[in-house]
Amino acid sequence: MDFPGAIHTRHSHALGTMHLAGRMSEMLSKKMLNKGKHVLAKNLDDNRNNIMAAGFLHDIAQPPFSHAADFVLKKIVGKSHEELCGDIIASKIPSDIENWGITKSSVIQLIGPRTHSYPFLSHIINGPLDSDKLDYLLRDAYHVGLKYSFDLDNFLRWYVVLGEEENLEHCVLGLDLTKQAIVTAELFLVIWKSMYELVYFAEQSRIAEKMLEKAFLMCKDDPVIKEMFDIDNYVKGNDESMLSQLKKMGNGVVQLLAAENPKLLYSKKLEVELTKKNFRMTTRFLAELENQPDELSEQLSLRLAEGLRQEKYSLICDIIKSKAPKKIYLDNSGTGESEIELSTKSDIVGELKAKNLLKIYVAPTILKKIDYTHMSATVKKLVEEEKGDD
Repeated sequence: MDFPGAIHTRHSHALGTMHLAGRMSEMLSKKMLNKGKHVLAKNLDDNRNNIMAAGFLHDIAQPPFSHAADFVLKKIVGKSHEELCGDIIASKIPSDIENWGITKSSVIQLIGPRTHSYPFLSHIINGPLDSDKLDYLLRDAYHVGLKYSFDLDNFLRWYVVLGEEENLEHCVLGLDLTKQAIVTAELFLVIWKSMYELVYFAEQSRIAEKMLEKAFLMCKDDPVIKEMFDIDNYVKGNDESMLSQLKKMGNGVVQLLAAENPKLLYSKKLEVELTKKNFRMTTRFLAELENQPDELSEQLSLRLAEGLRQEKYSLICDIIKSKAPKKIYLDNSGTGESEIELSTKSDIVGELKAKNLLKIYVAPTILKKIDYTHMSATVKKLVEEEKGDD
């Protein structure tokens, strides 16, 4: 909704991730060989096809409508798309893929959520500086019209495997300890964070996504919908088939499909940061906020509508967790220190901190019926409410 011209496919992203994963493994192998680390170099060479296959297949279980249906998948199937990815590769990818030196079990481990025995291999696909992020950030920025100046080829030059090759289980993907590497990493991470703020969390699109999520959840127990998430049907599904089925599920569901009728789009009526200054949050709430934000959002949505005596999902609570980079290590070999984090060498990276925002979206049909002062007080009570034996 916010970027209607940004039409590109997950297939193109899969190809791009595969290409970059191959480039990274080849480049790292040569670099390790030049450093005299022959075991590391051979390991990268031996796994190059596995790494490229993982790059191509890493999103094979992504649901229709992409991340907008991630929570739905978890509620209906009981698995994340990363977990379901392993099931699809194991059961649907032909075994003759191994004729190309590709081992399905290795590909599954490279994608996660359980990492490969050698972390540096997993980090090429699923890590703080992985090929997935490199591709989708630059690809998405291009298609939405954000013209970032970022030299990808130069950035890849600074990638390195850190650790002793006698202990491959402890080797990780990192960067050279150079000014160029640090500054380029800073630029990349600022782009990464800003893409979430400007694009992935863009307000109208986010509201439409949450409405779509609730449309699915409204009928998640319907046999027809559940059948569409059976693995045999799931791999054949697409946006159009899912949307067509949702439109058959009744008026309550149709009212949540803003993509079909923008006049149905909810309005944001509250935005507040979840901090100790604004709320007296319990330890239970904080744990759920950290580990299960989508489930927490769902329960708050249901309880808020009930507390205000409104129809289910006529108000939607949305918790948006802004991004902060994971630990990125710099090559500090030969100085006596085992490892150095990028954040200790960069004031910029150290300031890229996560925030938790709570937003409330209200259906157009009840916009004039809600006492928003009362709504804010109810939200505060729900957030601060003691539950169980907390």
